[in-house]
Amino acid sequence: MIFRMLLCEWTKLRKSSIWVPVFIAPLLTVLVGMAMSRMDLVTNGNHIAWLVIYQATIQVYGLLFLPMLAGILASLCCRSEHLAGGWKQLLALPVRRTTVYAAKFFYVLFFLALAQVLVLFALLVVGLILHVHAPIPWSMLSKGIIGGWLATIPLSALQLWVSTWWKSFGAPFALNIILTIPAMSIASSSIYAPLYPWAQPVLAMLPRQQGMLNVTPETMLTMTIAGVIFILGGWLHFTRRDIQA
Repeated sequence: MIFRMLLCEWTKLRKSSIWVPVFIAPLLTVLVGMAMSRMDLVTNGNHIAWLVIYQATIQVYGLLFLPMLAGILASLCCRSEHLAGGWKQLLALPVRRTTVYAAKFFYVLFFLALAQVLVLFALLVVGLILHVHAPIPWSMLSKGIIGGWLATIPLSALQLWVSTWWKSFGAPFALNIILTIPAMSIASSSIYAPLYPWAQPVLAMLPRQQGMLNVTPETMLTMTIAGVIFILGGWLHFTRRDIQA
């Protein structure tokens, strides 16, 4: 049943506007990162070029674009169901609500993973454009890309919860922006940053010398707890509430 639901969701999403933010967010991020990298490379030289490019990029992407992208994708995955009584039509089919919710959550994470891959590809293109000859630090890049994706799971779960609850596309998006902006200040705090879900993506993407991923034990713990709470909360609310439209 889950595979049929995934196929049904893919049929709706593959021709929707969900592709626009998936491609635009990495593109804008890399353009900003490339501009910042050009200035830093003149000062620091080519021997740390990849580190300069990577840090310049994730400062914008991990702190602003990636958290906002999670909210946009969650809203777009539920947009068609909020129109013209789409939820009632969907749930009138012989399909469990848990299956519907799981399929939507899967695609939010899938498109976020796709965006992460595009950022990685764009970073390599930037290095080519800036004529970086140093070896590509695959370990640093892969840790950051995977860690950033893992850090968006709690955000994705919370945003999907809100998006299935509120009919308006703008309301969840506005909430996400409001909660993303404080992350610019909170991310610099060693005490509060690991506890704040909107600051966790940039923390997970920052390069570290130790560990399997760029995630501290404190950040991983709060990510896990928040993820479990938001996933269970959204799932219970969706499966038990009365769908009005």
